[in-house]
Amino acid sequence: MTSYLLDTNIILRFTDTHSKEYEITKNAIFQILLQGGQCFITSQVLIEFWVVATHPVTVNGLGWTVEETEEAVQMLINQFEWLEETPDIFRLWFSLATTHKISGKRTHDICIQAVTLAHNISHILTLNPKDFVEIEGITIIHPNRINS
Repeated sequence: MTSYLLDTNIILRFTDTHSKEYEITKNAIFQILLQGGQCFITSQVLIEFWVVATHPVTVNGLGWTVEETEEAVQMLINQFEWLEETPDIFRLWFSLATTHKISGKRTHDICIQAVTLAHNISHILTLNPKDFVEIEGITIIHPNRINS
């Protein structure tokens, strides 16, 4: 059984039916589940989701109200399995960030990889595979590769 951590850009598109990537993300998630795989979310991904969902459309957000965003987050929590924060995550993140010389926005992505390692998740589903560094034991996959 293959396990996937869903990146923030995946859950953003999955909840925004007006997004041009809605269908590809929805189909990829459904395909994973149909094949007996599991999809996971984390608090970091949901926090990043909240930021983008409540940000104005004029600055690349969804422009949702707090109430709309809360409803979407509740749906995601109910639909996908939750990975708890553990003390190992920070230690893994720190090691990965220093080993791979991570700075700036990529810090968030390396943290997602630390969560993946801490919970023995094998894959990260993302629309931006190049945002992640290559780490043994983690496969970074674009929804196109699942849908093909």
